[in-house]
Amino acid sequence: MKYAGFWIRFLAYLIDIVPISVVVVMVFYNYYDFDQTWSTYRADRQNVEARVQYFSERNLIRETSFGIWLVYCALMESSALQGTLGKRLVGIKVTDREGNRISFGCSVIRNLSKITSYIPFLIGFTWAAASKQKHAWHDMLAKTDVRQS
Repeated sequence: MKYAGFWIRFLAYLIDIVPISVVVVMVFYNYYDFDQTWSTYRADRQNVEARVQYFSERNLIRETSFGIWLVYCALMESSALQGTLGKRLVGIKVTDREGNRISFGCSVIRNLSKITSYIPFLIGFTWAAASKQKHAWHDMLAKTDVRQS
């Protein structure tokens, strides 16, 4: 059995998050007037109100993308695919410690635990680069492995 390392997992993440982020930005841009907020901010970066509005909406876009990604990961990793589309494209899957498919509950715990990996400067994610079994913090908390198929 071969564990998936940091860089292959990072590539899978990019494959998953980029389309999600693009769609979320497009929705905010076209339906929630982010285009106007962005234009106002770009026209006068010293305008405090425009700056606050821009950063507030930008953070909401970021949080929305992250939330959608978490739900998407929880659903896909507990499915028969055992991973997101990005993970499947790079040839990795999420399993329990015995190599079996994880339950939806375990997947929810794993993916909510990504917040603990994310908050302290992404250290929990990069931990997979140094760990013998290539575990990130959320893998340790949920007792899961990410293995090459």
